[in-house]
Amino acid sequence: MQYNHTLPRAVICDVDGTLVDRERKEPTARLLACLERARRQGALVLVASGRIRQLVPAALRETADYCVCGNGGIVLDRGGDVVCETPYAPELVEELTAFCRRIGGALSFSFPSGYGAYCDFERMRRMYLESTGMDGGITDETARRDRHLREAPFSAFLIGNEGEVYRYLRGQPRLQGARQWQDHFDIYPVAATKAAGISQVLQRHGIDWKDVVAFGDSPNDLEMLAAAGRGYAMGNACPEAKEL
Repeated sequence: MQYNHTLPRAVICDVDGTLVDRERKEPTARLLACLERARRQGALVLVASGRIRQLVPAALRETADYCVCGNGGIVLDRGGDVVCETPYAPELVEELTAFCRRIGGALSFSFPSGYGAYCDFERMRRMYLESTGMDGGITDETARRDRHLREAPFSAFLIGNEGEVYRYLRGQPRLQGARQWQDHFDIYPVAATKAAGISQVLQRHGIDWKDVVAFGDSPNDLEMLAAAGRGYAMGNACPEAKEL
């Protein structure tokens, strides 16, 4: 990556594992003050997460200029208006659902209006509550599994055996996965990455990646960390992020 030691024009932060974790579910006052200081100095502030916007801590939503959600599947401005979106094709929703049912897993899709569980509603709701302290307004879609025909999702979260998930993804060229912890995966279209969503915002403001500082820890952060003029992997980051 290229290094630029001037003040950044944009500051981008991952959420889980970077600004919050499973024990500390809200960003600290010090972190929020740092982001606000960056804004006062003229930098654009973005949070980039696998979460839907409704599950991004309120203090971050109020501080950030943009939320890049669903690993880049949807980008929203501070007012909650959609800037760009990369939706799931209906057949991919159905294929992923069929796979999840085959392996006895749990699955939710991220819709603009909230989460919808397509497999094992109670397990998905419990996972969101335990990891974020909120359930994201998740609805039980397990009876009909047709919400995607009325409202296109932009990302998914799958709980299932890791070996089975990796085998499925190797044979599915239109989807990619990012392991969050054992047997828990973000699953999203190959066209959607945090870096792709961020690029839309940077182009909108005439900002070059070399003038960006980014922080992250997970496989779904790799592209943005590599693209940023200054990309920093957290101490708890995956080995791939630390090697950049």
